[in-house]
Amino acid sequence: MELDFTRPVTHTGYKNAEKLKKYYHRVDKQIVNKSFSSLRKGIDVDNTDKKNWDADDHFINMPTAGTVVPFIGGGISWFLVISGLFADDTFDGFGLYVYIFFCVLAIFFTIYYFTKPKKEKILNRRDGLITVPGVLWQKNITIPFKDCLFAYSTGGEDGTGAFMLEVIRPTKSRFGTFALFNMGQGDCYQAISLVTWYMDKNRPLPPGTAFDAYRDRDYERRKAAGFPRPLYPSSIATPEATKEQQAERKRIGGW
Repeated sequence: MELDFTRPVTHTGYKNAEKLKKYYHRVDKQIVNKSFSSLRKGIDVDNTDKKNWDADDHFINMPTAGTVVPFIGGGISWFLVISGLFADDTFDGFGLYVYIFFCVLAIFFTIYYFTKPKKEKILNRRDGLITVPGVLWQKNITIPFKDCLFAYSTGGEDGTGAFMLEVIRPTKSRFGTFALFNMGQGDCYQAISLVTWYMDKNRPLPPGTAFDAYRDRDYERRKAAGFPRPLYPSSIATPEATKEQQAERKRIGGW
């Protein structure tokens, strides 16, 4: 069964693209190493979700944790709210304010759980598009990959959560918002290498058993197009699956 995660384009650029391109946390679209975690068939790459990734030569659809936060946050909040009803000092002094806080939090998570938009992270290699989710009730956006800008996260004061790959989401304001897009990789440079390698439709598919069944089809597509040169730079070789295919690419495409 063919995958189809086609989504309509919602944005074609940024209001303040030139300034954002100079953002000092920006990450360029390039392949700088091949130490990223290969996508394996039928296995969740980062072991954070029970759902498997959908991946072929056209799309990668990544499970998101969109329901996890409100489910856990709401569960803990409601547990504390109910437990507070049986505590002796819940409504005395400062305890009352704490109880009201968790009541508000429980109601917030409940409303959000039932009203949040569907969260999606999709790489569309076929059409050159990327779909990313937003924060809370922000809708997903779909933008051409060539226009999409990436950055790395700064993390906390102790560095926790730093150097994770983020997509800069275009907004109506001068500055975008950020959506985590690390794909289960160790850092932003591993992640951007995997993303760029996959989205460069002039290159062979990245390493990983998730793509093994589609390598020949993807090879024939590129061969029919004359093996056009890669769209994005790479500091490492991205060879074909076999020596024979590599020789054919060299003969026809010259690279």
